[in-house]
This record gives sequence, structure tokens and C-alpha cells, in this order.
Amino acid sequence: MSKYIKQNIAKFVTWIIVLILGIVMLPNISSLVAEKGQTKIPDTTKSQVAKTIQKDWGHKISNTRQVVLVFNNGDQALTHKQKDRINDTIDKIKDNKSKYDIKGVTAPNDSEATKKQLISKDKSTQIVQLDVGKRDSVRKMNQKLVKEVKTSGVKTYVTGSDILNDDFSVAIEEGLKKTEVIAIVFILIVLILVFRSPIVPLISLGTVGLSFIVALSAVMNLAKYTGFTISNFTQVFMVVVMFGIGTDYNILLYNQFKNDLIEGMDKETATKHSLKVAGKTILYSGSTVLLGFLTLALAKFSIYRSATGVGIGVAILLLALLTVNPFFMSLLGNKVFWPSHNSKESNHSKLWDWLSGHSAKNPLIALGIIVILAIPMLLTYNNKLNYDTVVELPANYSAKQGFKTVQKHFSKGTAEPTTIYIKSSHKLDNESDLRVIDNLTNQIKGIDGIKTVASVTQPDGDKLDQLYVNDQLKMLTSQTSKAQAGLKELQKGLTGGDFDASQLEDIGAKATLIGQELKSIQSTSGSSVSGQQLMTALQQKMAAAGQPLSQTQMTILSGAASQEMASVSSMQTRLQAIATYTQAIGNDAQTLGNELKGQQQKMATAGGSVGKLNDELSESNNYLKELQDSSASNTLFVPKAVLESDTFKDSEDVYLSSNKKAAKITVVLDSDPLTAKSIKKVEILQTMINNNIKGTSLKKASVSIGGQTSETSDTSSIANQDFLRSAVIMLVGITLALMLVTRSILQPFYIIASLLLAYVGGLGITRFISSTFLGENLLGWNVPFFTFVMLVALGVDYSIFLMMKYREFGNEDAGDRIVKSAGIIGAVVISAAIILGGTFAALIPAGVLTLTQVAVGVISGLVILVFLIPAMNSSLIRLTYPRKN
Repeated sequence: MSKYIKQNIAKFVTWIIVLILGIVMLPNISSLVAEKGQTKIPDTTKSQVAKTIQKDWGHKISNTRQVVLVFNNGDQALTHKQKDRINDTIDKIKDNKSKYDIKGVTAPNDSEATKKQLISKDKSTQIVQLDVGKRDSVRKMNQKLVKEVKTSGVKTYVTGSDILNDDFSVAIEEGLKKTEVIAIVFILIVLILVFRSPIVPLISLGTVGLSFIVALSAVMNLAKYTGFTISNFTQVFMVVVMFGIGTDYNILLYNQFKNDLIEGMDKETATKHSLKVAGKTILYSGSTVLLGFLTLALAKFSIYRSATGVGIGVAILLLALLTVNPFFMSLLGNKVFWPSHNSKESNHSKLWDWLSGHSAKNPLIALGIIVILAIPMLLTYNNKLNYDTVVELPANYSAKQGFKTVQKHFSKGTAEPTTIYIKSSHKLDNESDLRVIDNLTNQIKGIDGIKTVASVTQPDGDKLDQLYVNDQLKMLTSQTSKAQAGLKELQKGLTGGDFDASQLEDIGAKATLIGQELKSIQSTSGSSVSGQQLMTALQQKMAAAGQPLSQTQMTILSGAASQEMASVSSMQTRLQAIATYTQAIGNDAQTLGNELKGQQQKMATAGGSVGKLNDELSESNNYLKELQDSSASNTLFVPKAVLESDTFKDSEDVYLSSNKKAAKITVVLDSDPLTAKSIKKVEILQTMINNNIKGTSLKKASVSIGGQTSETSDTSSIANQDFLRSAVIMLVGITLALMLVTRSILQPFYIIASLLLAYVGGLGITRFISSTFLGENLLGWNVPFFTFVMLVALGVDYSIFLMMKYREFGNEDAGDRIVKSAGIIGAVVISAAIILGGTFAALIPAGVLTLTQVAVGVISGLVILVFLIPAMNSSLIRLTYPRKN
């Protein structure tokens, strides 16, 4: 056994040890991706700032997940029996909150407001909103809740953005299993057809599989221990790229090895020669691919940066191919091709020979045809993309069904509301700041496409009338009107009491006179005066005074006098008393009469003043009524008593943070929260709020918008910016690598141009196929990036294959060299494109729209490259290096 073979055996044993270590050390990929593989955007974006505020919100719901429970009876109204069962389920959830780490529950029957918001108009659906802690993973939490909320006779679902995102990861994991099996079977069949042998295909798949497991373990351990960026797509693209290009490289290597054996070389010499010729091409091509993926480490967006893991896979793949394959080649020799040993592989492609020959002969015509075909693709290109994660999920996922149910029976934005956070350095539970928040609430309601808005001053989504000036003015004008009526009565009493005080004076004078006369009678009366005489004298005096006694009075007095005659002295005493009292009454009556005369004048004056006051109050009340009916009165004013009330405190607990320095406004859109239309509304909201708090008590406050729509908006913005940046970096890196490989400045630009045309054409074809056969008019938001990366990084291989063969004929005419090279390498490139396209086609059965669209885009681009590379490169090289006469 030669030293060379021993070295190869040692390398092989080393790889087996590394493989075992890789398998032993491989982390739980599913848990790792769930924990660290979610899309991350910078902490400075508005949606992430909003998440930070929510995390520190307080009220025992800090750092929670928003989950929606859905109870549905199809399109029919829920029956009383079904409602009772739903209520029993809700009560059970409330009683077991600690078991499921539930921090808050908002149910339909909690209040009149929740009935309005959480029960659909057709009465067929009820939803319950939960704030769930992060004690358990999303997947474990979902499994527990799904089991708990099952209600007999009612369709039940558990949904929410976190659950939908986790389901997306599950869908990719499940799809990956199908992809791996399909890809391996496909590659095995193709390799058997290519080599007409089962040995080489098994060796090829074994070598690539070994490198894949080692690479996967390395990437996942880097993610676990160093924070290396991964995503849902890392593993799936490692599979298709490594098995795709690994098989391509093996075809190139074993074709060369078989031909060398046929040429008469021994197995060791053939192995060395194959590594020198084909190995160099593999190393150059793989290094360019590797560089393309590694440049993505400079990307800022996590999902773009996660493609760096594919680069690590390519590096390990190259190392394995160039060290493990020589073990089998040098050890088995011609046996690897059993039962087909002696037939030399055909290295001629009639298609590439024809395309390259005609293009080199008529370069301008060939380029003109390429331009004509490219114009429609360039003109129809657009960057409208779909950001709806729900579309990605297969229809059988429960969370998707629940989400769609909510959208059908409520507003489309109900399941994923948008939350506006306003954070200040001071407490916001004061009349001035609350008025600003209320004004913002009303302004948001006026934006087209807004379904409902709720805030601390409008907790139920509707105004609390008693907190507004117009309602308070209504109460004031009502009380003022009552005061006016009272003043009118007072005025009437004051000015309408016109009496004759002179009559009172006359009565007083006459009473005084009577008293005087009685005294006179008493003083002149003697013991001999008879009762009759006394009565006669009294009658005369009374008649003189204008008050004659009646006959009845005379009879009574006469009888009394007769009875009293026995004691004259007693009668005199009584007369004296009567006279005294009568005179006093007269004096008082006169005094009162004189005083009333003076007061009557004053009262008349006062009545006039009251009337004037009433007129002024009437004018004031009319003004208040006008103000009440004007838009100016539609302003919040929260009295101190209301601020301190228990009712308002309940609203503060929901819409103000525990330290009162942050407020939130909840907005429900009437459109799907993940569409471009909704994203635009969120951007409008952000601008409007920032502009409207200027010059207010909240002018220094920061405004952040949270929720799935806002996060999607940030994702869109960052993805677009970083895509351009990452694409430029990748193209620059590949161009520099191509300059080293081709030893030319112009040729790399020809190759890059062909790759870009294939990319644009591939996207156009994908969009057409997606809208025609997949029912989705828009491409997924990450489809352009992944299609670009795969086509540019992998498609460059085929141009390198061509240019490396071109360099082998260094002394011939440039045009003849490119035509000859194209004919020879064309079969290899076409076989490689078929295999790579087949591995990407294995993504389609996964059932994930993004993977399907990427697969279609890459396959379409590869087909374009198969025709474009020989035509475009041959034409441009002929124009660059014209034939010498």
C-alpha cells in the first residue's frame, strides 16, 4: 500500500471521527431555531422600542405574549347552550391562570364594552384576549392552551403573531424532512443515469451527507455558544445548496477521473491528475461561492446574515470533497464505476456548441436578441412584495384557521391590533397631557381605514361625554337657565309689589286717635255714669272717628257694661289698658308705613338691578349654548374629582403604565394587518402623531408603534435597505474573485451581467407562475433576496467552469477558444443545472410558499443561464477580442 493511499485512509478516518463528534454534539435544532432563529430587527426601530415599553409596562402584564382564543359556530349565531359552555371554559381559564402563566384575561362578558368588541356582529364568534407570560416556549404554551380551550359543540382556535411565527418554523421543519428525502432520491437517480453505476452515486451522496452533518453541527453550535446568526431558512438552504453543488462538483471530479483511467493512468496517478485539473476548477468555483455567502456576514438584517451559515457549509463541503473522494478513488480505482468501466464520458454539448458558435459569428445579432428578450423582463419588474406570514402556512394549521375566522367575522385587523406608545419623562395622569392624548385619539379616528381606537380617555373606543367641555357646558347652561327663572320670579316680586303705604299710615292715625279718645273717656268717666251713657258716648266718639259700632257690638258692650257697672274702677283699668295698646299699635303702624315708603323705592331699584343681571346672564347663557354647539367645545376636560375616581383608575391601569409615564392607544385597522395597505397606514400614523404633539405638553415625548403591522413595516424598510447593501457587497466580492480566476477585468463583468439578467428573468417567471398556478399575485418579501443569493452565488459556478476550460486553450484565437470550451463543458453545466434545479424543486412539496417561490425562481434562473452563458459570453468575448487577420 502506497504512502499516498495511507494518507487518504488517515484523512478518511479523521472525517469519520469528526462526523461522530458532530452527531454527538449536534444541539436540538428545533428548540435552537425557536429560541434564536426568529427574524431580528434593530432595537432602535419603532416596533422594537414599543416592545421594550411593553416589556416594562407593569400592572403584572409586563413582557407577555398576546394570545387570542377563538370560539366559533360557523356562520350561525351561537346558541345559549354553546354560550354557557364557552363561559365555563373561560371561567376554567381564569381559575387556572397560574397554571398557564396567564397574567391577564379579557373576556366578552366582562363589561358592555367588551361585549361590543369581542362578540361578532353576527353573534357567531367570540374571542378572548390573553396576556401570557414567557415561562414556557411558544410551542409548549400553545399545546397547553389548545388542549385547555377545547369546548364541546364549538370550533375553538388559539392564535396570535407569536404562535403563527412558530407554526411557520414548524412548517419549514416538516417541509425540510420531505425536501431531504426527495432531494436524495432525485440526486441518486440522476447520478445513476449519468454514471450508469450505483457506486459513484452512493459515494457522492455519502461524501456530501458527511460534510452536511458536520457543517450543520458546526453552525448550530456556533449559534448556541457564540450568538452566530441563524434563521428558519438556514438548515433548508444548507441542504439544497450543499447537496446541489456538492453533486455538481462530484460529477466534474469523477468524469475527469473516469477519463483519466480510460487514458491509461493507474488509479493513484488518475486521482492526483483529477484533483489537479477538476479539483482546481472545483476549488475556484467553490471559493467564489464561499466568498459570496461569507460576504453576507456584513449584512445588518438577521435573516440575510443567517445565510452565512451556508458559506460555512460550502467551506466544509470543499474540504470534504477534496479529501474524502481521493480515498475512494485511489483505493477502488475503476471499481467505483461498476458495472460501466470503459466508456469514456462524452464532453460535448450540441446545444452549447450551436449557441456559442452562432453568437461568436454574429455577436451583435446575438446581443440584440438578448436585449430584446430582456426588455420585457426589466419593464415588468416591480418590488411589490407580500409580508403576510399567514399566507405562508398550509391551510391545515389551527392558528391560521383561527386567524382567518377572526378576520371573517370581525375587522381584518382585530386579531393583530396596532398599539401606539407615548413615553414621557413625567407622569401623564394630568388634565393637560390627557387632553393631548384624547386629541390624538380623535385625530386617529378620522384617518381612513381605521376601525376602532381606544385610549385612557376613551377606554371603550367611544367618548365619555361627561369628560368633554360640551357636555359640561350643557349641564352648566341647564343650571343657568334655572337660575334665570328664579331671578325672574325675584324681579317680579320686587317690582310688582306696588302697595299704598298711606292707608297703613291712615289706619295708624285712626288707631292712635281711638286710643286717645279711650283715655279721654276713661279720665272723664265717674261713678255716677251709667252704662247706657257710657255706651252712647262711646258710639258718638267712634262715629266721629269714622268707625261707628254695629248693633251687635253695642249689644255686647252694653251687656258687658251692665255686668261691669258693679265695679267701675275695674272697667276703667281695662279701658286704660285698651287705650294704651291701641295707641301703641297706631304709632307702630305709622312708623311702619313711613319705613315701607322708603323701602318701596329701594326695592324698585333692586328689582331693576336684578332684571339687568338676568339680561346679562341670559346673554352669557346664549354664548355658552353657542360654544356648546361649536367644535371648539369638543375638548376634553377632566376635573380633579374624576381623575381620582375608581372608574377612571380602571382605565389608567389599562392604558397608562404602572409608573404613569407611558400611555398607549390601541388601534384596530379595517384591513389585513400584514398587507402593504396596512403598512402604509402605520407609517401615516407615525408621521401624524409626531407632528401633532409638537407644541404640546408632550412635545418631548417619544412615540413608538408596536404590533405585527409595525414590525412588518420595519422589516420591510430594513429588508429593502439591506438587500441593496448586501447585494452590492456580494457582487463586489464575487467580481474580485472572478478577476483572480479569469485573470481578466472585463470578463467578470460579462458574467455578473448574465447573472443579473437571469435573476430578473427568474423573478418575472416566478411572479407569473405564482399568480397563475399558486393563487398568490405577490412574491414573498424574502423571495427576491434568497433567489438573488442562490442564483448569483451558485450560477457563477457555470461561468467559472466555462472560463476555466477557456483558459486551457490559451494559444488559440479567443473566439475559437470560447466556442470550443462551450462545446466541451456544456454537458457538465447542463447536468449540474439539472441536479441543482432538482434539489431546489424538492422544496416545493414542503408546502411553504416562500420556499416554493424561491425554488421556481432559482430553477427559472438556471434555465435562463443555460442558454445565456454560451450566447452572451461568446458574443462579448468575440467583440472584446476580434479575430486577427
